[in-house]
Amino acid sequence: MNTEKIRLAEAFAREVHEGQFRKGAAQEPYAVHLEEVAELVRSYGGNETEICAAWLHDTVEDCPPTSFADIESRFGMEVANIVRELTDDKSLEKPERKRLQVVNAPHKSQSASLVKLCDKTSNLRAIANSPPKNWDYQRRSEYVNWALKVVAALPYKPEKALENFWMAVDRAEITNAEECLPTRKAQNVALAVLERRALRSGANPKQAEEFLVRFVQGTLGKENAHG
Repeated sequence: MNTEKIRLAEAFAREVHEGQFRKGAAQEPYAVHLEEVAELVRSYGGNETEICAAWLHDTVEDCPPTSFADIESRFGMEVANIVRELTDDKSLEKPERKRLQVVNAPHKSQSASLVKLCDKTSNLRAIANSPPKNWDYQRRSEYVNWALKVVAALPYKPEKALENFWMAVDRAEITNAEECLPTRKAQNVALAVLERRALRSGANPKQAEEFLVRFVQGTLGKENAHG
């Protein structure tokens, strides 16, 4: 789906976010994130209104003097209402804004839930691919855990979208550990992620444990063979 309204929303978002960049070391233009969120929403069956909101979800929060009235006049009340649900109050301190995202998540509409889930998926992918240079393991882990709390509280989580979110969580945790922790600790993180993945796929705790034992034995066998 690529309607005229969506094209206008994309053009407006690119215009008002011009000159803004992601916090990661790669310093990608911010529009890269918006494009990813919009594409995820589209891939999970999002409608025109939801895809527009995906492009516009940070415009009021990060691009003054853009207002909800501006969004409504250009794209209609439905889009503006979703953007309103997704906009943090920048007059509050960052810890309070993050706390309120968790508190308010259960009350999101279906449309806002979908965009929020895609937003968090994109952000976790960025944490794995290009984290901010000054973020250590604890800071990265805190972000992952916070994203988990927000998404867990959302009332609407399509199965495929949630599956891809968990994949982003797994990758972020493993990559963060590999880049920041000693080898043994990083391996322990990877094993914990693999166990969690086995449980998500339907294994019971005993089956998950047996899977890990076989995995470790297989890994050690390969290491010994190459040694």
